Parts: sequence; C-alpha cells; structure tokens
Amino acid sequence: MSEAARTIEYHLIVDDQELQSYDPVVTGRDILTIASRTPASSYSVIMIKEHGTQSIGLDETVDLRGLDAPQIRVFRGDRLYRALLNEREIVWGEKEISALDLRSIGEIPEDQDLFFDSKGDRVIEDHQVMSLKTSGVERFRSGDPKDEAVDVILNGEVVTVEKGRLSFSELSKLAFPKLFGGALICFTVSFSRGPKRRREGVLLEGGKIKVVEGMVFNVSATDKS
Repeated sequence: MSEAARTIEYHLIVDDQELQSYDPVVTGRDILTIASRTPASSYSVIMIKEHGTQSIGLDETVDLRGLDAPQIRVFRGDRLYRALLNEREIVWGEKEISALDLRSIGEIPEDQDLFFDSKGDRVIEDHQVMSLKTSGVERFRSGDPKDEAVDVILNGEVVTVEKGRLSFSELSKLAFPKLFGGALICFTVSFSRGPKRRREGVLLEGGKIKVVEGMVFNVSATDKS
C-alpha cells in the first residue's frame, strides 16, 4: 500500500462501531479484519444499502468512495435469512430481526407504523422481535397508522387520542383549552413512557411526538405577565 493511499481515510460503521480503512475498495474479508473478526470464514457480512441489505462475500468488493460511512452488520455463521421490507430485499444473519432494526434499515419515520404484511397488515410495535423463515420470505411494510385510538395520561387523567403523532400545540390545547391561545400564557410539555426510541423528554414548541398506549404527558401553563 502506497503512502499516498494512506492520506485518505474511508469510514465504515460495523455493528455501531466507527472504523477506518485506508483502501478505497475493500472485500468482505477486509471488513472482518478491520473489525477484528477472525477467522473470516466463521462470519457473514451484511451491508445496509438503499433501504434494504445485501450480503458481501469474503472475496466480494465494496467501493467506499462516495459512500457516507456505510452501515455493516457482522453475524457469526454463514446461514442467511431473507425478507422483504417495502419490496426491498432484506438479507439477515439471524433467524430473528427486531422492529427497530427494520425501522433503521428502511429509514422508516417515527410517525409511520410498521406492518407484518405476511399476516394481513398486523401492526408491529417497536419492542417486538420478528421471526424469519428458513425457507421463503416474510414481508414487512411501512405506512400511515390505521385509524385507531390509544389512551394516554395527561396531567394525571386518562385521555383517548388518535394514534399517530401529537404536536406541542395539540397537547397544550388538550390540557388547557381555556388558556390556550392566550398571548401571555407559556406552556411546557414533558413526557415519559414514550416510544422505545424516545422514552422520555421535553417536547419543544413546534415539535411533535408519536403517541403510544399508556404514554404520560405533563403540561404546565405559566403566566408571562
């Protein structure tokens, strides 16, 4: 390898760890070496790409030039399972895949639901783990939430709201319908028991949050005058 080639670092993320290569073109074997997975023959390399995944063989090449830190997953063993997510192929090295992995691979926004298409559009919650078939493929898709209602706790009281996302303004109005809209009233919104990727926090003015069953909201109103 020439010294000139070492002047450029190419980044890749393997199992959530950011690593570097000085070579612009790497093989699956190279990726495993960089990630300290040996012997290479004991592992499978999967790259997340274009809302799907693809298997990278030990001697198959990946050109890192022009790629923005590609996401790589490494699995022990050579058995692969397949599925479809929004008609994109998913190749996976384990017989189960989590809803959060599916959302990450497909870049599915928080305000969309994930559906198990093989079971008649059954909604998949973020905490669930889905089994993959040893033969054939399971089908998943994302889309707008179905017309359903969920119960949340707003300032200590159970309130039924439509499934989807609630905005800062909607929550403020639900909590203080008579005060909402007043020029001298300032609202503060906090939440807990939220979606798995955002369990608790503060909702800022103009923001929105996906609501889930049993989510807790605390809204306060302060007079600015």
